[in-house]
Amino acid sequence: MPIKSFDSLAELGDYFDSEVFRSIDDDTLFVFDNRQYHWLRYRWSQGRRELRFVEEVAGGLPIVTQAYP
Repeated sequence: MPIKSFDSLAELGDYFDSEVFRSIDDDTLFVFDNRQYHWLRYRWSQGRRELRFVEEVAGGLPIVTQAYP
C-alpha cells in the first residue's frame, strides 16, 4: 500500500528512491515504486500543502518532465 501523502517533492522522491516526474497535461506527479515495480500518481492538494496519492498507473505514462531532483 503506497503512502497516502507527503509534504514535498523531495520527501516523495527520497521515500521511493526515485525521480519525480510531472505531467505536462494536468500537473499530476509520477514516481516509480522500486519495491513493487509500478508507477504511482500523486497530486498536490488544494493550496499545495501536501502531495496526495491518487492511483497506481496501469499502462504507459503521459508526456512528462522531471520535477525532482
